[in-house]
Amino acid sequence: MKCTACGKSYSPNCDWRQGRCPHHPPLIPMNIQPRDTSQGHFRVSLAKSAIRIGAGAALIMGFPVICGAGLVIAEVLGILEELV
Repeated sequence: MKCTACGKSYSPNCDWRQGRCPHHPPLIPMNIQPRDTSQGHFRVSLAKSAIRIGAGAALIMGFPVICGAGLVIAEVLGILEELV
């Protein structure tokens, strides 16, 4: 059989459900990075989220200084998270 988009021959088990002609390379090549499995990154991310939630609670309860300090600490943890 021949592809109606590109005219190339293909086998009957060719998967055409990709939204583009499967015989052409993608227009934008993408390099997908492997999943980060380090526990350090995960733990720092959880700590950062917990501090942000605490800062939001402090803001709601009327403690803007604690909220500001919490957000600054969370940003520092965000930088650390990228280094871990």
